[in-house]
Amino acid sequence: MMKIKLLIENTAFQTKVAAEHGLSILIEENYRRIVFDTGQTDAFLRNSKIYELDPDSIESIVLSHGHYDHTGGLASLLQVNKHAKVYAKSTFHLFKSKTTGEYIGTPNLDLIPQKRIEIVNQRTEILPNVFIMPNIEIFDEKETHFTHFKIKEGDEMLDDRFDDELYLAIVKDKEMSIISGCAHRGITNILRSAQKEFGLPIRLILGGLHTSKEPDEEVISLAETLDTFHIKDIYVCHCTGIDKYAILKQKCKANVHYASTGVNIFL
Repeated sequence: MMKIKLLIENTAFQTKVAAEHGLSILIEENYRRIVFDTGQTDAFLRNSKIYELDPDSIESIVLSHGHYDHTGGLASLLQVNKHAKVYAKSTFHLFKSKTTGEYIGTPNLDLIPQKRIEIVNQRTEILPNVFIMPNIEIFDEKETHFTHFKIKEGDEMLDDRFDDELYLAIVKDKEMSIISGCAHRGITNILRSAQKEFGLPIRLILGGLHTSKEPDEEVISLAETLDTFHIKDIYVCHCTGIDKYAILKQKCKANVHYASTGVNIFL
């Protein structure tokens, strides 16, 4: 059985466990472990000790995109784990900012050995039936979350369309489960891309939906679209927003859960 655990998220309801604006998820099966994102700081490592997870047992690190709240703990993890490969798209290291100019890209890039980075440009199986999916097509532009984000290329500041974003697809029992970071390119675009790739029904989705600042009517519309995928379970967290989670829980036909720090999911 595969176990998925939230190592850190914006909220925590367990004693002594840290929470922060960030995301880190552990995927483990048959004593093999992957970490998807590394939070904003090394807090996910402190939580790992509470959960009796040895950081040296992690064999792969996957970065959903190059924002600080998903990559901030990477340098700290690489200091205590000397062997895990880091999987990312080639653009994750670009200078990222808000339109105000505030830097929100990957911190401590100079402390991350480039030889540890494995660039992913195509579907890559890192555990049996666990795939890194780097290609997210934009089927519906209105489902994206690009506003207020910039990247620097050369001397130019351009709109960030999150070409560095990737997700995980887990294929079991002729169904897919999808794990996303922030779904900047749109969760429904991610789901459609996954179905185009595998042609399978969706069992579960887990991740941030980047709806925290969206109008309520947009979230209601999203719930209606999600219903068309006939998903069984939806676990939201991080940039979804607690109030938007409440809307999704009320409006979606799927079972909608909030995945706070320490939550376990079994597949």
